[in-house]
Amino acid sequence: MADKDLVTLPKASVPDTTRDELFKKTVTSGDYLPRLQLMTSNSEIVKDGKFKMNHYALVKDQNYTDLGDQIDVLLIEWRPKAIEIEEQILAVYDPDDTEFQRIQVESGKKDTGCMYGPEFLVWIPKAEEFATFFMGSKSSRRESSNVRALLKKAGTLKSKKITTPQYTWYTPIIEKCASAFDVPEQDLIIEQWEKFTNPPKSEVEKAPDDDGKSRAR
Repeated sequence: MADKDLVTLPKASVPDTTRDELFKKTVTSGDYLPRLQLMTSNSEIVKDGKFKMNHYALVKDQNYTDLGDQIDVLLIEWRPKAIEIEEQILAVYDPDDTEFQRIQVESGKKDTGCMYGPEFLVWIPKAEEFATFFMGSKSSRRESSNVRALLKKAGTLKSKKITTPQYTWYTPIIEKCASAFDVPEQDLIIEQWEKFTNPPKSEVEKAPDDDGKSRAR
């Protein structure tokens, strides 16, 4: 019988993707997804020469994985988010909440650690991970409508140089993805979608080592 034949094969030659997914779910720490972030010159680890400037990082448990200067993603969903970064991060998801509105006002001031904008749930095939991608700076919010236009589709995140008489900086941009890639099983996508679209009213978490408190442009 076919089943009997299978057990005589070397174990490594028998793919077991179902148990691979089960293992990933088992070892995931908490409910926090890793975040996808464009590492600009404002980042402390870029200033220290520990990470390449204008490369995308997958940040998980204070570990930064370099994904390159462009990265393909599946854009699944979005939600509003406002954050205030101190020793801890206050995250608020309801735009009608007074704390959200306070952070929104404070974000226009220098070095307040306050940002607001859309946060996207993405699948990153290169890393085989779900992640969040927060577009909380003024320049990234301008691009966020183009990201939202590709919801339920694949996009390629890159960066663009912006120059003014006073400053030069880089901001995320997105293009339609020209490459095909594998996506997770539908039930795994739905599971992450349900968590992402039903956040608490607000939550407090420990600030990352690279907190980016300098106001992003």
